[in-house]
Amino acid sequence: MTKPAEALPPAVEDYLAEVTARLPGSARVHADIVAELRAGLLDATDSHQCAGLSPAEAAQAAVLEFGDPGEIADGFKGEIAASHARRVAFALLLTGPLVGSLWIVSAATSHLAIRLAALWQWSATTAGIGVGIHLVAVAAMVTAWAALLGIAVTGRLTRWLPAKPSRAPIAAAVAGYGAVGADALGLVLLAAELTLAPGRLSPLPVAAAAVASLVRLLLASRAAHRCLALRASLA
Repeated sequence: MTKPAEALPPAVEDYLAEVTARLPGSARVHADIVAELRAGLLDATDSHQCAGLSPAEAAQAAVLEFGDPGEIADGFKGEIAASHARRVAFALLLTGPLVGSLWIVSAATSHLAIRLAALWQWSATTAGIGVGIHLVAVAAMVTAWAALLGIAVTGRLTRWLPAKPSRAPIAAAVAGYGAVGADALGLVLLAAELTLAPGRLSPLPVAAAAVASLVRLLLASRAAHRCLALRASLA
C-alpha cells in the first residue's frame, strides 16, 4: 500500500519537490509521473530498510539510487510534451468540424439561395470575400493535416520513426496556429459582411459561429504557445 504524502521521509519529499519543480506544465499534467516516482522511492526505501538501514539512511540511499533530480526531470519532458501535443491535436480535430458546421449553417440561413456545394459564392459581391473564404479553407486543411501528424507521431508510428521528442509539439503548434488563422479569417469575413450587407445575415446562427470561432481562436493560440514552450524545454 502506498504511504500517504505526509508520511514521506524528508529526503524523499525534498527529492520529489526538486524533480517536480523542474517538470514543465501544471501539477495536474505531471501528477502521474510524480506518483510513479513517489511509489518507486518508497519501495526503494523499504528495500534498504529491510537490508538493515535506519529509515533516514534508507531514504537517503533511495534518493542516491535514483540519481540527479535534473536528469530525472529531463527524462520525462519528452513524455509530457508528447502527451500535451496529442491532446491539443485531438481537440483541434474535434472542434474544427463543429465550428465549420456553425459557419455553414450561418451561411445557409443568411443566404436562402446558397448551395452548400458552392460556399465560395457566399457574398460574392467583392473578389476579396471569395479570396478570404479560400484562405480559410487552406488554413483549415493545414490545421487538419498538422493535427493528424501530431496524433500519428505520438501513437504506434513512433515504433518506426527515429526518436525526436520535438516532432509532436511542433506539429501540434502548427495545427494550433492554423486554427487561429482559420478562425481569425472567418471573423474578418464576418466583419466585412456586416459592413457590406448586414441585413443579409441571420443573427442567431452568425452569433453562435462567431462566438465559437473566438473561443477556439483564444484556446488554440494558448495551446500552440504552450506547445512551443514545451518544445523549447526539450532543447
